[in-house]
Amino acid sequence: MTEYPYAADLIVAPFREPPFDHQIEEFERHVGKEARALLWTMRTGKSKMTIDTACQLFVNGGDLGKIDGVLVFAPNGVHANWLERELPKHCWPGVECETIVWRSRVAGKKGGNRLSKAAAAKWAAEQEAWWEKLKTIRKSKKLFWMSVNTESMTRDDVRRAVARFLKWRWCLIVYDESDDFGSPGSIRTKMARALSRRAIYKRDLTGTLLTGSPLAAWSQFELLKEGALGYTKFSDFDSRYAEYELASTRAGRQYRKLLGFRNQEELRERIAQYSSVVTRDDVKGMPALFRSVRPIELSPEQRELYAQVHKSFLVQIEDEEVSLGERMQRLTKLQQICSGFVIDEQKRTHLIPGRNPRLEAISEEVYLCPGKVIIWCQYQKDIDLVEAQLLQDGHRVVGYHGRVPDDVKPRNLTAFRDDKEVKAIIGHIQSGGRGLDMSVAYKVINYSHTFKARLRAQAEERATKIGGHNIEVLDFEAPGPDEYIRSKILERIDIAEAIAGTGLRDFLKSLEL
Repeated sequence: MTEYPYAADLIVAPFREPPFDHQIEEFERHVGKEARALLWTMRTGKSKMTIDTACQLFVNGGDLGKIDGVLVFAPNGVHANWLERELPKHCWPGVECETIVWRSRVAGKKGGNRLSKAAAAKWAAEQEAWWEKLKTIRKSKKLFWMSVNTESMTRDDVRRAVARFLKWRWCLIVYDESDDFGSPGSIRTKMARALSRRAIYKRDLTGTLLTGSPLAAWSQFELLKEGALGYTKFSDFDSRYAEYELASTRAGRQYRKLLGFRNQEELRERIAQYSSVVTRDDVKGMPALFRSVRPIELSPEQRELYAQVHKSFLVQIEDEEVSLGERMQRLTKLQQICSGFVIDEQKRTHLIPGRNPRLEAISEEVYLCPGKVIIWCQYQKDIDLVEAQLLQDGHRVVGYHGRVPDDVKPRNLTAFRDDKEVKAIIGHIQSGGRGLDMSVAYKVINYSHTFKARLRAQAEERATKIGGHNIEVLDFEAPGPDEYIRSKILERIDIAEAIAGTGLRDFLKSLEL
């Protein structure tokens, strides 16, 4: 057991795994603070830091401890990973824990729908057992953990479960990927703020605090403390840090057009009061990400269809005239054409005849990679085409996306990590791009692109871990939509870096004595 001093109290901390420098610094200086934001680059140990904090508050807060419960909100799949993978790995020896994971198909009211009589009876027993276990929180002497996926937290049955948990436990509330609460007016954000007022200790965890807009900071820091950034109303915060002008649509409707952001230095100082920033450069042994772009040509058939869509909403595919819809987003359709298909206004998918250069490229890149590959796709049809191509090439692959059942996702992830025969995992970043360990991979391929800069930034880090090997991040880029989307993503990341990334890190370092 290694001994570490905690502030002036010289508390012995029996860490399960030795912390890295940035973790022990945060632990020594801030473990007892009621509100903290860990703005750490993905894969730098936010989960371990939080588990160490919970153990410390549980065992060293007097006879009963400062907390006896931890409530974790995290993206679907990641929330289960907290208690099934991270907690056993990092929980201190001697700290006994009880855990319960929300799964809608087990604990939810509608989990038994569309089941056979035998399956429905089994589900009813499992549901009753889940709720009976939740009742034990009242008398349990252990550190009780409950994890809920953020996508489900506004459900009535989830509200009931969380209310019971907060009634009977002194809690640390953890908002993993707190950028999910960046919209101040959403029902989910309002609920999270209300829950925060019922706990003494709060932690925001994210590596992408402001990717998209600096205005996303307000509601995230409201989770930590009311008025944390100097304003209790978002409208006042918005007026201080954003600049607008009055503009008009073609129909004459007026709206506020965002011109840009201001007073960013002041915002950075306010964020710094609650924050710890760790970037890749701050962590010894963090693997490098080598970024590259593979240009994707278009086939003659794709070029012809691309030209049609660029000028008209009605296109000809073989002998069929296909309407793409009057209100469709033309950029989306052009992006689909670059992937070898197009979806019409009736949601029917049409494959473009001829060769598909994008599939030819993925086939070659996977073949040339010496190890495992992560492939991120934007559309379901992309996923299907890539899977079919790699299976045809003789590779074993697994999926991690919305059409994969929740109970199958962890099995697929385990197979990707542990089965040497599995070459690639194919997914959608909304499902698998955050909080999951895919560090066995040697290459990350962005097959098709999303405007969601924060999700993309996190998805690229799934293959990294401290002490791991260097990773190649490869973007497929066809002319037109791919170029445009990638440029917009980079703009958003630059803004976030200036306020909450390296800019905030450098500011915090300048305050050191």
